[in-house]
Amino acid sequence: MADEDIRQKNQKAAQHQAETREKERQEKMIEINKQFADLTKRNAEYMIKLNRALNAQGYDPEKKATALNEVYKELKVKQKQGYTAAKLYGPAVKKADDIINGPKRELENKPPKFWESALDNGLLMFVMFCAMYGILGLFSKHQTADAGWLTIVSTSVIAGLGLAGFYKVMNNRQAKHRILRAIGVFLGLLIVWFAAFALIAKIPPQINPAFTPLADILFALIGFGVRYLLKKKLNIRSF
Repeated sequence: MADEDIRQKNQKAAQHQAETREKERQEKMIEINKQFADLTKRNAEYMIKLNRALNAQGYDPEKKATALNEVYKELKVKQKQGYTAAKLYGPAVKKADDIINGPKRELENKPPKFWESALDNGLLMFVMFCAMYGILGLFSKHQTADAGWLTIVSTSVIAGLGLAGFYKVMNNRQAKHRILRAIGVFLGLLIVWFAAFALIAKIPPQINPAFTPLADILFALIGFGVRYLLKKKLNIRSF
């Protein structure tokens, strides 16, 4: 009988603790709902899920309160522009992970700066031109000269700047007529690129000598390596 009484007391105590925890949880949920009352229903639910996800990972309560407040303030402004929390941040679990582990993942999705994009695309064009001329020179039965080093470098620079401008327009999702503007930038790039190619081609070979096929391939490999290292160092995202 004594053991049975102890068992029943323990069960009642455990049940009481469970009921207390559930009551505290509901009170917290009510408090959170009141805190985010001026958000849309969908965004308020997202904040609740985000709070749960942070709690599940044992995030520091003070840091959690600060993070939730920052998200709340941003979301309050963005929802007026038609954004939802899920569209801005992705799933609540992912956003919680981003908050806890720092801004590294956010930087991965951030578009590169203009000069970074221009450098990346310029090197890409340089590698493509050198590889193309080198391969054609190696497998051609006749002596095939490439366009010359000055032509390759200058047109690669122009293409890099033009493509950076194109991607900048494409990434600006708030701009009006974004697609038309991007098409205009791209067509402008083609016109400038062909004009530059035609003008530089008139430069005498003494000033604009051609590389040998092996030199073209060597420069392509060097350019590829430099571009790879820069992408790693600057965390440049490919499009």
